[in-house]
Amino acid sequence: MNKLLPALIGLRFSSSGKKTMMSGFISRASGIGVAIGVIAILVGLSAMNGFERELRYRVLGVIPAAEIYPAEGEYILNASIKAAVLEESPAVEAAAPEIVINGLVSYNGIYKGVQVRAVNPARELRVLRLSPFIKEGSFLESGNGDFKTEISGKHSGIVLGSRIARKLGVNIGDTVDFLTAGQSSEDSREASGPKALNSVPFRVAGILEFGGQLDAAVAFINIDAARKFLNLPEDAANNIAYRTANIFEAGTECLEGARYLADRESAGSLYVRSWMSVQGRLYNDIQMIRSILYLALFLVISVACFNIVSSLIMAINDKRSEVAILLSMGYSRMAVIQTFAVQGAVSGCAGAAIGIVLGIPAAIYLSEIVTGMETLFGFHLLNQNVYFIGFVPTEFHWSDAAAVAGIAVFMSFAATVIPAVMASGIKPALELSGK
Repeated sequence: MNKLLPALIGLRFSSSGKKTMMSGFISRASGIGVAIGVIAILVGLSAMNGFERELRYRVLGVIPAAEIYPAEGEYILNASIKAAVLEESPAVEAAAPEIVINGLVSYNGIYKGVQVRAVNPARELRVLRLSPFIKEGSFLESGNGDFKTEISGKHSGIVLGSRIARKLGVNIGDTVDFLTAGQSSEDSREASGPKALNSVPFRVAGILEFGGQLDAAVAFINIDAARKFLNLPEDAANNIAYRTANIFEAGTECLEGARYLADRESAGSLYVRSWMSVQGRLYNDIQMIRSILYLALFLVISVACFNIVSSLIMAINDKRSEVAILLSMGYSRMAVIQTFAVQGAVSGCAGAAIGIVLGIPAAIYLSEIVTGMETLFGFHLLNQNVYFIGFVPTEFHWSDAAAVAGIAVFMSFAATVIPAVMASGIKPALELSGK
């Protein structure tokens, strides 16, 4: 017997016009259910891929992959030397000393709380990917570290997040005041009691725009300027930021880098933390939602498969006499199973194909579709005051499409097994005798 005969007969049965109205409706409904499930999952997975990409390149553009800071005392001495030693570790790609300062930025009586990272511009741009997010100006292009005056009579530069700049109403070249608790002398660092309040003028050298909460929280200044107005030693820092070789293995690699530093440099007691301890919940949430989406795919396709089972049982009842004739002509019972497996899977495979054809463009252009809907209906899906970005990102992966289509087709075939086995049990003598 021709090995393709069961498939050909199954396709013939599925395209037959002798279906009951209910059987045809259920068959089409099952295909539509599979298609909707595939489209929804493709769009959801692409959105999760987009959020993961934005987390990697946007949030981690301003948050170091890992940091080392002193367990005792306030500052790390000879920080540049320790950063250079840290860069020799195989787990570390780049390292830079920083001074992280919490304070206020003011302009014309308007105040905004910020976390200022005092950095060496050249070294910091190796640790953080800030260049793509510089909206205006430059990243501390000029700066000899003198916070009082620089060459050409300008104050040391400060780079502000775009929402900070908008709230203060400042532009490139304007002078803002940075207020923070500091020391009036080096000896006063050891003194107890309240510290003196420093007010230091800075020229707005650049504006960063990340597109979320970070725009309202971060600013950068030159580390030499910070050392001068805080009266710190020449190469002091309160942490060393570094980028690990694998950003999503930072929890392990940051410890490897710290051990490497401890083995080769006397650094005292140090604490180590990775971005996973600060923003790791975002990544964990993304992975959890990705798993939920696959579970949703299973449930949606399962519901569609129940329709496939129902439509196939009705089709078998309609074709009992045809099956009996085939069996009486030598058609094997395994061939009957294959025939109805093909017939039942046609609607599922057709639904998966339609879902892929419609879902791929929807996944690729999801950001544009959502933006258009927001403009049309006058709402914002993601509030950047709440989320780390203010838009819906998307990143389509062909592997996701292959996985989703494969799951849908497999479940469609699996749903046909029981009805097809039932069909193989038809007894030709009883059916053809009319009893």
